[in-house]
Amino acid sequence: MQSCVHWLRSNLSNLPDISDEELNAAGETPSEDIYERLDKVTSLVVHHSATATGNARVFRALHRAVNGWDDIGYHFVIGNGTLSADGEIEPGRPVWAVGAHAREHNSDSIGICLVGNFCQTSPTRKQMASLMDLLTELMEDFSLTRSEILLHRDVPGCRTECPGDNLTVKEIIDALF
Repeated sequence: MQSCVHWLRSNLSNLPDISDEELNAAGETPSEDIYERLDKVTSLVVHHSATATGNARVFRALHRAVNGWDDIGYHFVIGNGTLSADGEIEPGRPVWAVGAHAREHNSDSIGICLVGNFCQTSPTRKQMASLMDLLTELMEDFSLTRSEILLHRDVPGCRTECPGDNLTVKEIIDALF
């Protein structure tokens, strides 16, 4: 498996002046005392990584070392078979913690990121199956309906193409119901 440092150095040209040891440490899960608690979950927001490869550890290092965030922005990352298993659901931030994935909506939503660039490709079948399982579980846990599943681009106030044209709400809803 490719190291966090190798991925970051291979995929980013704008890395800050930071040592390999610091980059590697940025991929580690931080202490739980850094998080703010989510009061109420009102939506589930689906993202793509906009990268061909990745996993929770490299995104955590990217978000911490490059973006300067406390942790990875997402609550879950679903692998595409590159740096984690195809369809593997990896934990990001604790599900009870405020995320950093949808500007102005982090305090009431859970962020789910599928590895891949869905402007160019489509999610794998295993990723979609895992997404359906995870959405079903989260909808039950937080008493949400299918209308509360949003693509990042559909979150009010967010200006983005995420998660690309090859992943739609209709596709998700059709698979769920």
